[in-house]
Parts: sequence; structure tokens; C-alpha cells
Amino acid sequence: MIDFRRTRHIGHILIAPLWLLSAGVQAGAPPASTWGLCESVTDRSADTPHPVSDEFLATELTADRGEVRDSNIFSLLGNVSIRRGGQLIEADEAYYESDAGQTQVQGNVRLQRDGLVIEGSKADFDLAGEHGYIENPAFFLTDRHARGSAESVRFESREVLRLSHATYTTCDPGDNDWYLKSRNVKLDREHGFGTATHATLSFQGVPFLYFPYITFPIDDRRKSGVLVPSFGTSNESGTEISIPYYWNIAPDYDATITPRLISRRGTQARSEFRYLTGGSYGELNVEYLPDDTLFGDNRQLAALRHTTTFSPAWRGDIDASYVSDGEYFQDLENSLSLASITHLERRADLSYTGDDAMFLGRLQGFQTVDETIPATSRPYQRLPQLLFATSPLPQGGGTEMAFHSELVHFERADSVTGSRVDIAPRISLPVETIVAYLLPELTLRYTQYQLDAQVPGVADEPHRGMPIISVDSGVFFERDTRWQSADYLQTLEPRLYYLYVPERDQSALPLFDTGARDFGYSELFRDNRYTGADRVGDANQLSMGLTTRYIENASGNERLRASIGQIVYFDDREVTLSAGTPETRSTSDLVAEIVANPTSSWTTRADWQWNHEADRTEKGTFSVQYHPTTGRVINMSYRFRDTALEQTDLSLLWPLHRRWRAVGRWNYSMLDQRTLESLAGLEYESCCWRLSMVGRSYINDPTGASNRSLFVELELKGLTSVGNRVEGLLENGILGYSR
Repeated sequence: MIDFRRTRHIGHILIAPLWLLSAGVQAGAPPASTWGLCESVTDRSADTPHPVSDEFLATELTADRGEVRDSNIFSLLGNVSIRRGGQLIEADEAYYESDAGQTQVQGNVRLQRDGLVIEGSKADFDLAGEHGYIENPAFFLTDRHARGSAESVRFESREVLRLSHATYTTCDPGDNDWYLKSRNVKLDREHGFGTATHATLSFQGVPFLYFPYITFPIDDRRKSGVLVPSFGTSNESGTEISIPYYWNIAPDYDATITPRLISRRGTQARSEFRYLTGGSYGELNVEYLPDDTLFGDNRQLAALRHTTTFSPAWRGDIDASYVSDGEYFQDLENSLSLASITHLERRADLSYTGDDAMFLGRLQGFQTVDETIPATSRPYQRLPQLLFATSPLPQGGGTEMAFHSELVHFERADSVTGSRVDIAPRISLPVETIVAYLLPELTLRYTQYQLDAQVPGVADEPHRGMPIISVDSGVFFERDTRWQSADYLQTLEPRLYYLYVPERDQSALPLFDTGARDFGYSELFRDNRYTGADRVGDANQLSMGLTTRYIENASGNERLRASIGQIVYFDDREVTLSAGTPETRSTSDLVAEIVANPTSSWTTRADWQWNHEADRTEKGTFSVQYHPTTGRVINMSYRFRDTALEQTDLSLLWPLHRRWRAVGRWNYSMLDQRTLESLAGLEYESCCWRLSMVGRSYINDPTGASNRSLFVELELKGLTSVGNRVEGLLENGILGYSR
């Protein structure tokens, strides 16, 4: 073997175009898990050199036989290898003339760089003029599991590369389930995009999309253009087709404009505008459907979400939405969670978060989507709301002080309106050891109102002041235990919480934002049974709770947590909402909760509330999730609330075969004896494509009418998805898991 080593830079022009092709198709490569069903490609690029800067590197020439003429003409024959920096060129024969800058290789030509492999019959490069070509090339992109071929690859300059009659696919060699074919492809590194003419996309040998001319990005720079259409069908709206257009306005701004053709309603225009600056980012969505055929009027939606970071501590947020009518989400969205929206929030916040204090300034209003809700039952607007609070701060002698305050003005049509000031300084004397704690606290809470449109005979400036005294205490017991050949640390944590709040007549105070808390284990240890500041519940009570935990010694994981508790009342509760009946029971309902993770595959949760006087369960939930591996999950849950609700919910995502899997959900109301939502589908996945088909039926309006939809999605891995996005159905907790 003959080894030629020279220090002159003779490979730069060849290397740059190879890097261009590699970068053009590798941007945004799918994760490695995408190719789990594919053949290994590591052997194809096993000898690829690591990327190295090409500046001033030696060029290494090796061959079985070689000849040098006139000190600048190299003829190489047999197992030729040209290596420079991160590039390797192999061939049967090579000819290089250094003065003219001409390089020719032929016979089993192979070029490798940065996960790119090009194989061809012949290559010719004019290094001085920055031109060259490769005949009959086949290329492989190992990082993307992609490959393709062309009649020729021509380097027009250092920045521009052309491929003639090229094909591209991510399928295994010998398997062309799908491929993209184009007569001419141009990659322009200077401007960061490629173009293709007369391009067709074929699946299972059948061309189904044709593009006379398309452009696409080949690096991180964005490019305007038409995106892949989506389609779907439902029994209410009929067939729909969406054709999105992406508009790259500027480096920090872009938009997607989507005409949506709905066969039974008309043509809807959708737009999404996104922006990003040095300290801000946000998104504006606008939708407009003129003269909806079924609805009989124009329909609109607008939504803005904006965040500005002024400093590490100061931040501003805007979240505002609007729809033209109360049936918009039911008719034009396919999400059960959206269809059940009753109010849309409009909020602007200015917040400060420091080490010892926080501040929030808020303007908040609502649009009532469900127009059947009477005006007096709709939420108040806060115009404005100012909150200031401090963390517990040491004051000496072991005491700590904290402060909470709020100033808010409430507005609502045909209602009592006005302002409220609420202040609550708190002093505590915490005592903590390794095995126990004692936390006595004293809070002085004062609330003052200034009201308009008050009921005649009721004060316009009512106020309320009272002390709140509490003592929280707990003990931690531990022991070592063993279960099923594993060692655990078991804890036993009894807790006592005493609360005293004197009764104050609060019937003259309005109810701006206050309601009763949903009773559960955590509510045993709160100092107010109401939300908001309009009511402070009187109390002379002792809460008792007991928690046990099983912590696995080997992993530190909490395998089980179980809690049970109850409140003992020493006095009746006179303070109620809206002149309700005082509560006279001497004890509260018994509440319990449990969370178990016996293995990494199983999770069980349960909550229970038992009314021992009526000898009945007031409410309860129970759920089990089995999630042994990625792509395998089964959920089962049951919810019960007295006579108001009783539902079961089953869902699964499970493989049926190496390439097949099933998805399903059944949400059933036992009180109404009807299905609220059902979903069933199959998915087939091969190395380079995936087909998902899902049928769905769900109730989307108060009358109980059902909407039925069909979702079909074809994903060509490494290229695009065609159809209606099936993965969106897995969001919002439908499966409790996202693939």
C-alpha cells in the first residue's frame, strides 16, 4: 500500500457540498425510537471520520498502487482512500492534478461525512472552479434512517447543489412503501432552502400528491410555503379539508393561515400568529366563518396569550379569548373539554416574585359562553385586583411573621358591585424537632367593603374583623419492615389541628368570589371552610388525621401513602352562604385517601368521603393505571358523588402484534344510563410509516346530542403526516399517557 501525505488544503471544495447535502436533510431528525422496527444502519457508516474543521488539515491518500508525475499529478489504483478532516472518499481509481485542481474518481465511489454516505459510479471535481458531479449516486443519511438515489448530483458552486431525477424515502433498503420523487432538486446553502419541481409523493406504489413546484428549508432558517393538508368527517359538519400556509414573516415572527372547507357550513379562515422578542413571546389565534349555513350567521373566535419578562422577578401575562356565540365550540371543535366550556377568561397580570414577598396586579373579566346562565350567576369582573403577601419572616425569639393583603374592585351587571380590602397579618411560633412539630399561629383578619347598588336598608360600607387561632401538631414514628423480599421504612404520622374562629354576623357582606370548599382530606387542616374573603367560617374544632407511608429502602420510592381523618366540632357553625341553615353536626364526614405504586407499572388512587350519620358514601373516586412499558397503558376509574354523578371511565393503548395496536375509551354515566364518550381505533406501524384509524362518539351539548367523527392519519416517518391528527385525541387525560 502506498501512502501519500500532503499539507496543502486540496479538499475544501469537495467537502463543503457534502456538508450541504447532509445538513439539508438532517435538520429536525426524528428521535431514534421512531426507527425501532427498522434494520440497523450503523454498519453503513462505521468508518465515517468524526467531523473536524477542514482548515489547514493534511490530506491523506492511500491505495494499493500509485504513481506521481511532475510532482503534482497523482494516479491511484486499487482500494483508493482520500481522507481529509471529517471526510472520507473511497474508489477503485483516482486521478488528481493539483495545479489544475482537477480530481476524478471512478469505480465503487463512496463518499462519507457527518452521517452522510454517497455511493456512485464516477465523480469529477474541478476544485479551482468549485464545480463537480457524481454519476448514478445513491445516498444514505444514517441519522434519519433515510436514503435515496438520483441520476446525477452536480455541485454548481460551493453553496448550490442540484440533483437530477431524485428519490427520497426512510424505508429499509428493498422496501419502498413510500417515496418522494422529483425531476429536479436544488439545495441553496446561502439562502437556507431547497426547491423541487414536478415532485410526486407515492404510497404503496400509488402517487397521491403532486407538487409542480415546492420549496423547503435545509437548515434552521424557516421558509414560507403550503403545509400538508388535513381532512376529517363528522355527522354534524360533514367532510372538512384544511390547507395550511406557513408564512415566515421575520426571524422573530411567523404565521400559519389555514383555509378550512366544511361541507355543511362553508369555508372558515383560521390564523395563528406567533412572535418572540428579547423579553416577550406570545400567540394570537383568529378564526372566522362567514354565514355558517347550519347556524345562519357569521362566527368568530379570537384568543391572545402573551408573556413579558421584565426582570428575573417581574413578569407580565395576558390571556384573553372571545367567541361569537355559545355554540361555537360545540359545532366547530372536536374536543370534549372545549365543548364543555361555560366561560372564557380575559386576564392581564403584572406579578413580582421575590425571596420573601410576592405581588400580583390583575385585570380580569369573563365572557359567558353558556348564555343560559342567568346574569346574577355569572362571575364578577375584577377591575382591578391587587395582592401582596410575604413569606414567614423571623422576628426573634423563635417567632415568625407573615402578611397577606388584597384590594379588589368587583363589577357585574344588575348586581351589587364595589370594592373590598382584606388584610391578614399572622404571627407564629414554630417548634420543630426530628420527630415532632408544634405550630401555634394567630391571624388578625380585617375586611372592609365600599358597595354600590346595595339592597335598601343594608350598609354600603360593611366590615368584619376577627382573630383566627390555630395550633397544628404532628409526630413521626418510623420502623423497618419487610414485604415480599423487599425492605421498607414504614412511617406513622398522627396529626392534630385545633382551630378557633369566633362567630361574626356576615349576612350584610356580599358574595363576590366566595363558595364552599370541596371537602377532602386536605381540607381538614385549613383555617377557612370557604374560598375567597367574603366569608370566614366560625370554628371551634379539632381535626384528627393519620398518615402512613411505605418507602422502599433500595430505591427511595414511596410505594404507599394512606391517610384518614375527621373533624370534631365543639360548637355549631353559624356562618353560612346566603342565609343558609347553620350546621349542627358534632363531627364531620370521615375522609380517606390512598395512593399506591406497588411497582413501576401499577398506580392506584382512591378518595372516599363517608357520612356516618346517614350511613352512606357522599363521594368517592377510584382509579387504576397499568403502564408496564412505553406504548402500553390501561386506565380504569370510577367516580361517585351522592345523587349528582356516577361514572365509569375505561381507556387503553395496547399492542396487538408487533406492528398492530389498539386504542379505546369508554366513558359511561350510570345515572343517565348512557355513554358520554366512546372511542375505538387501530394503528398499524412499519419501519417507515404509520396508519391510525379512530372512530369517536361523544356528547357535546346540554341536550345530550351526540357527535360522531372519524379520524384517519397517515404518518410517513421523517417526512410528514397526512390526515386528521389522531394523537390529539390522546391529550387532556383521555389516556393519561402520550406516546
